[in-house]
Amino acid sequence: MSSDDDDSSAPPVVTSEPVESVAVPDAPDLLVPVRTTPPSFVEPETLVKGLHYLQERIPEFTQLTVREKRSHARAANLDPEFVENGLHAARVWSQTKTLVKRTGEELADEQEEIRRWDEVIRDLRAFTDGIEAANVKRKHRLGTAILQIYRMLGIYLHRPQPEDAYMRPYYDNMKRAYLRTQQFRRRKKKDEPAE
Repeated sequence: MSSDDDDSSAPPVVTSEPVESVAVPDAPDLLVPVRTTPPSFVEPETLVKGLHYLQERIPEFTQLTVREKRSHARAANLDPEFVENGLHAARVWSQTKTLVKRTGEELADEQEEIRRWDEVIRDLRAFTDGIEAANVKRKHRLGTAILQIYRMLGIYLHRPQPEDAYMRPYYDNMKRAYLRTQQFRRRKKKDEPAE
């Protein structure tokens, strides 16, 4: 990754080993190098640092309060046909620059920039969904293993053997937590309105 600003700190290193790469014409620095070998996997902390670095590079990156989102909602969600007709009018009207401090062409450029950032948003949502799905699979794998341990401990401790007695408090702690979770789920399901 190269930096546009010589005074900024270097971007975080994403991999710990060199990778073979190929030149990609017209690719932004953020996507280079392109891997031609199997990827080495990134650590979550490294990805978080990389995302923080990217936040600093995104023009106008910000967070809005709920109140700000509501106040922006009407003008930010106009009908696309209405916007297109408005851009056409802005291009031909001589008073556009005086009224909104931008020409019709500048407004059309802003519309194109919005379209490009909307594409980024769609891809990032898909990216986030993929990360979330991978973590659900990890949680499922871990949960299945813990449930197996819980069941097997219950079986072993049901027919007490002196050598397994030290496991009794661990099993009791698991059982207490498991039953509490089941009671909470039952209560929550009972409180949900019927469809």
